Amino acid sequence: MSATTSQRRWWIWLPLLALAFWLAAFGDKTPISEDRPTVARPLDPAMLPRTTVNTAAAKVSTSPSLTPLQVLTARNQLILPDQPKGQSQRDLFASNSWSPPVLPPKALPPAPPIPPSAPLLPFTFIGKKFDGITWEVYLAQGEKSHLLREGNLIDTTYRVDKIAPPLLSLTYLPLGQAQTLAIGESR
Repeated sequence: MSATTSQRRWWIWLPLLALAFWLAAFGDKTPISEDRPTVARPLDPAMLPRTTVNTAAAKVSTSPSLTPLQVLTARNQLILPDQPKGQSQRDLFASNSWSPPVLPPKALPPAPPIPPSAPLLPFTFIGKKFDGITWEVYLAQGEKSHLLREGNLIDTTYRVDKIAPPLLSLTYLPLGQAQTLAIGESR
């Protein structure tokens, strides 16, 4: 450690030691007891209720030698009474926002019912044959096989409208909807 560092420390400690010595020698040495009255603080009229200010001002004006004491306020005046159970208290830690409140979305009218549609075709294409005049198409439906020409009905549910490779046009009779089935190119 250099001499300058220790000298700087003495310049800080020396005034502090002097202050401690002065307080020990000349400070207040009266013992604290419960019989001793508390030190009165000066009265601030702005802090007191109106009736207390008038009373305190009257006391001060009648006896100028006395310093006015601060009048203690009763605890029930300082603490707010409990709110009734139906009323909510203000939340001290609630978050505040400057943005406008979010309105709930408006109820949309119910969507129109979906019109019924034809089910997927239950047929599997097996093959086709051209006999020089018309096309014949062979379809499978589960265990059954169907030989179809234009105008034929399948179980009173489907009607063959047109056979024009690569498509077979059918109509689903309960709803009158047209459907197509790929049958491959004509060769």
